[in-house]
Order: sequence, then structure tokens, then C-alpha cells
Amino acid sequence: MSQNSSSVPAADDDGAATGRDRSQTTPARLVLLVAAVALAIIGLLSLGAVLVSAWAGADPWPGFVTAAYFCLPLGFLLMLVTVVVNIVSRGRN
Repeated sequence: MSQNSSSVPAADDDGAATGRDRSQTTPARLVLLVAAVALAIIGLLSLGAVLVSAWAGADPWPGFVTAAYFCLPLGFLLMLVTVVVNIVSRGRN
């Protein structure tokens, strides 16, 4: 059992064995993904702040409520857009 019987080639550092071309990641896609993740994190942190303040019996700051109401759905919609854009671009290749 000293031989590697796996038929999958080992991936080198640039991901060439996976068939993925790193040049396909455009700056626009990267900005879209970073914005999506940032909005989702802001929305989740705001939702957590609202829940903690409600648990403590205090009124939550309206900014946290607004951020949770808008940032979380927008973040997930942007993530969905990035998935669709990647599916369409892989279909063209």
C-alpha cells in the first residue's frame, strides 16, 4: 500500500489540477463577493445586538434594527447573484 492508487491528480499551488483558472476571478466579482459577505456580517451582528438588547429588557437602538432589516437580506441576495454569475460564466467556458 505504498503506492497512491488515487486517480485524482495532486493539486499544485495554483489549482491547475482542479481545472480552475484563477484569471476568471475579476475585480468586479471580488468586490461583489466582499460586499455580500460584509453586508451579511453587519446584518448578523446587528441582529445579535437587537436580540441581546431585547433579552436584557432594553429597547434596541433603531440603527441596529434598520441594519438587520436591510443588510442581512441584501447580503444574501448579493451572494445569490455571485453564485448565478459564476454558474453562467462556467457555462460559457
